[in-house]
Amino acid sequence: MLQQNKSLRWGARFFFGISALLACSPAHARDRTPIPDTALDGGALSPESIGRGGTIAANRGTPASGSENPANLVDSSANSTYATAMVHTSSASSLDPLDGKVLQYVSMRGEKGTIFFEPLSRMRLSDGNQDVRYDADAFGFAGSEQMGAGSIGLSVAYLHSSIDVVEHQAGLPDKSIYDTADGLRMNIGIRYPTGPATWGLLVQNAPGFLWGKEYQREILPFKARIGNTLMMVKDLYLSADYERRFYHEGSHQQSYYYVGIEALLSDYAVLRGGYFGTDVYQSDNRTATLGLSLINKSGAQISYAMEIFEQDGQSVKRSLVSIQSPFQSSEQSGLRN
Repeated sequence: MLQQNKSLRWGARFFFGISALLACSPAHARDRTPIPDTALDGGALSPESIGRGGTIAANRGTPASGSENPANLVDSSANSTYATAMVHTSSASSLDPLDGKVLQYVSMRGEKGTIFFEPLSRMRLSDGNQDVRYDADAFGFAGSEQMGAGSIGLSVAYLHSSIDVVEHQAGLPDKSIYDTADGLRMNIGIRYPTGPATWGLLVQNAPGFLWGKEYQREILPFKARIGNTLMMVKDLYLSADYERRFYHEGSHQQSYYYVGIEALLSDYAVLRGGYFGTDVYQSDNRTATLGLSLINKSGAQISYAMEIFEQDGQSVKRSLVSIQSPFQSSEQSGLRN
């Protein structure tokens, strides 16, 4: 435990030192990267979290907690591999940060920690004047430790992106710009139980940035989230999160609300449902979710989640599946994650 605490502290010191050095470096005037504000938003990644309305602040941990709330990794008790894939979408949207990409997340989990690969963005944009192809990924590690009755977690990731822009000019040859950028991201989370309720606090992208040559430094939106999970009766949990996102260093802000319910039907089945969005009372500003997990005696688990939302006046459905496989057989009869 002492060695793990030292590793977390040294990791944080190194990250803050590199971040401060890069953030204070001079930069000449350049154009902003031609991508939407939401291109690097991130959010709930696992079907387990998506199924319960995208709540991640104070829930039981999943292998994807390294990019959600790393404090929840303290629940990890077995080595396992984990992958999430999108298996169906009824509408392809240019505003979808992952633009229909199948692989959504992959990780290898150990006791209280994980290493992960997270695709951040796969955007293909065209407005007649220019075509933009933008890709971004995160490679990182996360760990957690007990803090009294609660836990604290830290997630650090190396970021890499590439952008290919083709500008169309009347009467002139097309102009092409290709650029790559590198950066860092850190998330910090805390989870603390108080009787039947558990509270969670999560700060993401603090700091978070990508630095290239042709365009301005891209600052990931700073996100602060607070949440609560209440055990209403045995094996039935109600979760609610509030998140505030700050774009362009606070010049534009947006609030998000998340509400979800999770029922542990048995040692081998978990049912979920919820809502999230900027306004859960307006159908065009919210997303409804459903989810189900099935666990066998060895600890292997398959989870499914569906998102239902409106886009351009049409109902859109998107389905995701994750598979978790332990390195070795679990002595428990079920994991109920």
